[in-house]
Amino acid sequence: MRAHLATYYLRKWINAIVDSTETSPSLAEMMKEHLEVDWARLKAPPYEAIYAVHNKKERLIELRVVDARNYLDEVYQRGWALLRIGVNGALVTPEEEEVARSLFATDTFRTCRVCGARFSGWLDYYGHLKLAHFGQTQEAAS
Repeated sequence: MRAHLATYYLRKWINAIVDSTETSPSLAEMMKEHLEVDWARLKAPPYEAIYAVHNKKERLIELRVVDARNYLDEVYQRGWALLRIGVNGALVTPEEEEVARSLFATDTFRTCRVCGARFSGWLDYYGHLKLAHFGQTQEAAS
């Protein structure tokens, strides 16, 4: 899949992927293998940021962010960290979570929609959902 997205839509798309992982298997879980996510930013026109999701055999997703010129690298690095978590879900490595923790620093990574607890890391948040709210749906929380 190839897509051109504005930064706003990239953020919405990546957050939707991470949120879907809370209740359904991630792309990596469905493929039964860990996926790699790379990103690069073009320093000359058209100033795109490019994300690629792949395994050893093929590139599965390529996203080109079209308005990359006006944003700091930190925005795209955070998107990269979230995309790694979103496509891998429960198969996220501790190294990937550590990258996300360092990029988000003291910011809340995710807030539980059921009880409002704040978490600084994906595995803590994911574990909380599976243990503290097992069987509860997001619809019940709304």
